[in-house]
Amino acid sequence: MKKKFKHKKLVIVLVIIVAAIIVLVGVAKRKLNSVAEATKIVQLEKVDKRDLSDFISLTGTVSGETKINYSSTAATEIKTVNVQVGDVVKEGDVIATLDKDSIQKQIDVLEKSLSNAAALKQNETNQNQRTLERAKEDQKNQLAQANDSINSAEAAYTAAQNTINSLNNQIKSVSDQVNAASDEDIKAALQEKLSDLQDQLSSAKSDLTSADSARKEAKNNYTSVKSSTDDAIYSAQNSIESAKYNQTDDSDTQTQLDQLRKQLDDCTITSKSAGIVTAVNVSVGDVNTANATLVTVENNTDMIVNASVTEKDILKLQEGMKAIITSDALDDQEINGEIIKVVKVYNASQPTTEQTGKETSGAANTGGFSVQIKLDPCDLISGMSAKAKIVLTDRENVLSVPYDLVQQDEDGKSYVLCAEENKDGTYTAVKKNITVGDEINYYTEVTGGDLKAGDYIIMDYAISEGDTFQGERGSDVSETEDGGSTSVSSEVTAD
Repeated sequence: MKKKFKHKKLVIVLVIIVAAIIVLVGVAKRKLNSVAEATKIVQLEKVDKRDLSDFISLTGTVSGETKINYSSTAATEIKTVNVQVGDVVKEGDVIATLDKDSIQKQIDVLEKSLSNAAALKQNETNQNQRTLERAKEDQKNQLAQANDSINSAEAAYTAAQNTINSLNNQIKSVSDQVNAASDEDIKAALQEKLSDLQDQLSSAKSDLTSADSARKEAKNNYTSVKSSTDDAIYSAQNSIESAKYNQTDDSDTQTQLDQLRKQLDDCTITSKSAGIVTAVNVSVGDVNTANATLVTVENNTDMIVNASVTEKDILKLQEGMKAIITSDALDDQEINGEIIKVVKVYNASQPTTEQTGKETSGAANTGGFSVQIKLDPCDLISGMSAKAKIVLTDRENVLSVPYDLVQQDEDGKSYVLCAEENKDGTYTAVKKNITVGDEINYYTEVTGGDLKAGDYIIMDYAISEGDTFQGERGSDVSETEDGGSTSVSSEVTAD
């Protein structure tokens, strides 16, 4: 029994010893970790104000802001060419002339043809008009005569009626006398008179019938005359109207004549504005191809840079943005410029878009997306290469921190961790709330909050709020070689 107790006591002692060893190992391990943490050096960066800018760099070609391709619609011989490449011309200067004689001959033929046709048309119109006037005059005269006949017939009819009425009255009076007469001789004389009156009445009635027939015939004649003369007038009027449609259509001839007159005017090519001759494509004696460019004149005072832009940058650019232009030709002298056109339509070849004889923007020939930048007065000339720096964002003397050090708490508020120095030379991570502005390249603008210039921001992402560590202060970013500015550019070269 005693041996068994001793054995159990030995086991308990061994367990206690093992537990003590485990505790000692854990403590030692924690001390080693603390030492390792204490010896880790965390980089710190001083928070300060700096100039922030973002820009795109482009390379392009200089040209006049406007240029004119001079051409002619006249397909005739070139008589004179008064300019050479490089010549400076003024508005109104005669650049070239073409042969007018052959065009003038064609004009003369067409003008004579149109004149003859017009004379024939006018003659036909005059004849038809005269026919119409005669028809109207004939109607007037014939209707007047027919109306006179009606009036005469009406008068004869009225006279016959009056005669019959008078005879009827006389017959009644004589009849009454016959009835009243007692003397046979008187009665016989009255009977003879009554018989004579009755004979006259019979004749008068016959005259009335004839007068009525004449009256009706006169009215019918008036209607017939009116109808026939109306037909004559209508026929004459119809001839006039028909002539308008039956005459030969001279519109094609007139169009051809107008074109020839335009060609005649185009035989003298005159400068529409001052500039420099950049291309001469013909020589004296050549036969001109209608509408082909003879001479090109570019504006040599208002210059632009045409440059292509990458897909990732085109949406960042807009008209009115400022640019700084440099060129090897001017030993990198800086020239101010401004974007005047942003072409956001992709074109693999970006062909020129000048219209003949009209002022247009200078050709880009850059391919893809492109911009045009107008330059301040300078010595650059068409065809030179130039570089353009387009400033997208420019912030001067603003408080900023690296954007990837900005964190957000559970409420979505932004903050950064800064190093607060302890008495023993170590640092403790403290939270400082901030209000963020624009992100410009690697930095985020700080527009408000607890952060201030002179604070040291922790550059180690593994540090958490409340951690204590050894820190090493880095150099002030605002004292770098570029004077504190931070910027990035995208560079594109025109084809």
